[in-house]
Amino acid sequence: MLSFSICSNISTGFGGVYGVTEVPPVQSAFPFYLDGPARPAKPERLMFLLFPDKETALRVWWFAGQFIRKSGLQGRRIKWKRLHISLQHVGDYSCLRTKFIYAAKQAGNAVATCPFEVTFRSVGSFEGAPAVAGRPRKRPLVLLAEGDALLNLHGVLGAAMERNGLKASADFTPHMTLLYGRRKVPFQPIKPIRFTATAFALVHSELGLSKYNLINRWSFQG
Repeated sequence: MLSFSICSNISTGFGGVYGVTEVPPVQSAFPFYLDGPARPAKPERLMFLLFPDKETALRVWWFAGQFIRKSGLQGRRIKWKRLHISLQHVGDYSCLRTKFIYAAKQAGNAVATCPFEVTFRSVGSFEGAPAVAGRPRKRPLVLLAEGDALLNLHGVLGAAMERNGLKASADFTPHMTLLYGRRKVPFQPIKPIRFTATAFALVHSELGLSKYNLINRWSFQG
């Protein structure tokens, strides 16, 4: 059986949804060493994400713009096409080998659930990673997500990952990141924003390049 991997500085896939590139089933490794943005030692991230529908993403984007402006916040805003809720982090790799992709896809295949409602009721900042090498702390401004079915999905997916030889996180604070900035914003209630979750996705993130590659997507049935 041939082994393939996805390494740094690779352009993969073809047109996808919401600007997320879709990756073909098999992608060989072509480690072109070209000049480009600085990237971490393990720049290939694999993760399970839940994306809102387009209408909800644009509604959240509009809310974020209004809140950021009224609060006088500055920082790096997340584009509406990349707004998501992280379900599980699979891993960060120097080269993303197909054995990890296969295991993650098997875990995703094992999940079965019906569409469910997700509600955002508050906005505020997490502490974020500590300042490093003189760089200021980047605090994520987030919407906190609520929903028993969302918590259940995280748990079921995590159990399926472990059955397939992957590490899963038991900790889960469901949220959608809007901005990375310096100021800390206390959590405060907002007019609820609701949407119906209908699918989740396995995504390869090229760290440092702000690029998402869609590997697989699972629709909820019912």
